[in-house]
Amino acid sequence: MRTQRPSLGIMVTELNRELPFANSNFYQNLSYHGSNEGMDVIVFSPNRINWEQDMVRGYMYERETQTWIAKLFPLPSLIYDRCFFSNKQSYLMYQSLVRKLREKPHIRFLGYGLGGKWEVGQILQRDADLQPYLPETNRLRNKRQLEAWLHNRTDAFLKPQGGSQGRGALHVHKEGLLFQVQGRDGSNHPIARDFMDWDSCWQWLKNLIGTRPYLLQEYLHLHSLNGMAYDVRSLVQKNGRGYWEHTGMAVRIGKPGSITSNLHGGGTAEDVTDFLAREFGETKSQQLLDTIATLSKHIPTLLEASHGRLVELGIDLGIDTSGHVWILEVNSKPGRTVFARLHNERARMKSITNPIHYAGFLLNKQLS
Repeated sequence: MRTQRPSLGIMVTELNRELPFANSNFYQNLSYHGSNEGMDVIVFSPNRINWEQDMVRGYMYERETQTWIAKLFPLPSLIYDRCFFSNKQSYLMYQSLVRKLREKPHIRFLGYGLGGKWEVGQILQRDADLQPYLPETNRLRNKRQLEAWLHNRTDAFLKPQGGSQGRGALHVHKEGLLFQVQGRDGSNHPIARDFMDWDSCWQWLKNLIGTRPYLLQEYLHLHSLNGMAYDVRSLVQKNGRGYWEHTGMAVRIGKPGSITSNLHGGGTAEDVTDFLAREFGETKSQQLLDTIATLSKHIPTLLEASHGRLVELGIDLGIDTSGHVWILEVNSKPGRTVFARLHNERARMKSITNPIHYAGFLLNKQLS
């Protein structure tokens, strides 16, 4: 009988299917690297915890048979939170379960999920060094507020406070008496509508947005020379020594006609150095890369100081047509697809192994 190895629990959203979680390839890779580091990796949903016995029904990947095995495990002492939500109800339930886990003295999280876009933006806004890189942003409150904004600026960018993958992002443009809306609905399908008056435009927007809290943001011209929307995804992670490191970055380019560049909306990935040199020339592109590197170093420590422990961040940066860098979004549960699309094997491997190495660092710290 083998001695009990330390375990890392990957906490996921439960889905209604045979293997009840997404991203199984990623977790399979984590299991493989975790095993090499001397730890078991268990995938579980927080609503499968037996709180009295500190046990959980979860899944472990068996390398010999290459299958996921379901059984009861002791609740892992280290948790890597990879839960995502499709609605407010499941998010509120998750929050209460995470609170219960955080109250248990023997359990540690690799990092805690960030709040919504507005809350994160407010933390960043308090730092004077970051203010030049932050687009003007307000909470979307009512019809009159948006009408006044469009009267002054002719363009507005609307996005859900808790959305991801470009879902629900909208560009509203005013041209005389015409109002044009372009973007993606909640299911990530492209939409484009024209309205001859503000009342009908607002009514349509209100129906589309529903009760979801939205942000009203300065519209930025974030497109390439050939008119394609793009942004830069920069991935920063804690390493095996407990320090932040820059894992890699890549350009994400949207489909023709899209206002967002997310890969889930049909976008493509490209090497950031080559892309920026082509767009801005060698000298300017090097300045842009330096700015991105500086922001990628500064943002994690700033957020962690206000928020508490983090393990990794996907920082999305826009570069407008005049070559100014903007911080668009910071995500505490970033995907890694962009590196696989680029065939950047070094960054792809580091993006997978860094959480395992950081888990090993925390476990060793705990044992010592």
